[in-house]
Amino acid sequence: MMFRLLLLLCHAMVTVGFISICLSVNYDHHHLSLSGDDDQACDEDTIITLPLDISCDVRLVAEDLWGSPEAVGSILMSSEHINDSGIILCHPDCQGEMPLPSSIPISQRFSYFEQQAQKGDPRAQHSIGLLLWNGFTSPTEQTSIDPEASARWHAAAALQGNLDALAVFGGCLRTGTGVGKCKNIALGLRCIDYSASVGNPSGVNKKGAMMESNDDYFGAMILYRECYEDESKRTNALLLFNFGYCLIHGDGVDNDVEEGENIWKDAVALAPEEGSEEAAWFLYQQYSERGDMEKARHYLDIAADLGLEDAVMERRDNS
Repeated sequence: MMFRLLLLLCHAMVTVGFISICLSVNYDHHHLSLSGDDDQACDEDTIITLPLDISCDVRLVAEDLWGSPEAVGSILMSSEHINDSGIILCHPDCQGEMPLPSSIPISQRFSYFEQQAQKGDPRAQHSIGLLLWNGFTSPTEQTSIDPEASARWHAAAALQGNLDALAVFGGCLRTGTGVGKCKNIALGLRCIDYSASVGNPSGVNKKGAMMESNDDYFGAMILYRECYEDESKRTNALLLFNFGYCLIHGDGVDNDVEEGENIWKDAVALAPEEGSEEAAWFLYQQYSERGDMEKARHYLDIAADLGLEDAVMERRDNS
């Protein structure tokens, strides 16, 4: 339970006019298309938008963290994420973590995501922010935990409508982690609450983690289950990990080990998303306790390959 609480606390940590909404800088033109063929294009009315007050306040913090409006503008893809009214569009193609191409080994994902983040991809910016938050170890790459850099990248992704990044950045603002004097509890809670209110899984995770830290396991379980069972909503590996944990340990619900482990396996299948490494690590522990060492080793290898430090050390000690 203590390890689980530490995990939750880590995940939980993570008005002025809208100045320079479309900065006069040279944006990199390697941007996502927000409109394709007419039959596939999304009507702007159907796209979730970020409330203007949150947009303005996050922008001001981002400019402070990056050092200037020009610095922020240099790592945004384009102004296509902002409509004529200055509203940030949360386009579906810009949500979540960046998929890793099959040609890129998991052990080299940090370098790949960093390259794409520098080009302005909001999903890559969210992904690199997560790796900088947790640290990353592989045979070819090692990245130290850097909360300040993590917060900067999440702020950049949030300004491009990535609601997952907005939720994580909300955690940074709420706790002050990585943002120094820019700590703003009220703004952090607004970011988390808004992301959760539109069914974003990272927002649900953040809100659920805060509820669990206050011993409201029942309320957290309702959030996780609603997001998991709503087919119109996207899930992510961390939400599946949290949901599975509650089921296995009976937090806010009657325990169901079989269903919980199956959900953890679904989380592992989403690797290298954040939460997949934790799901693999906990499955390793489950199978080890039963004496099924073949399956235990399978999940240990996955967790270690994903760079989870405990798993890396465990595999080394068992070799």
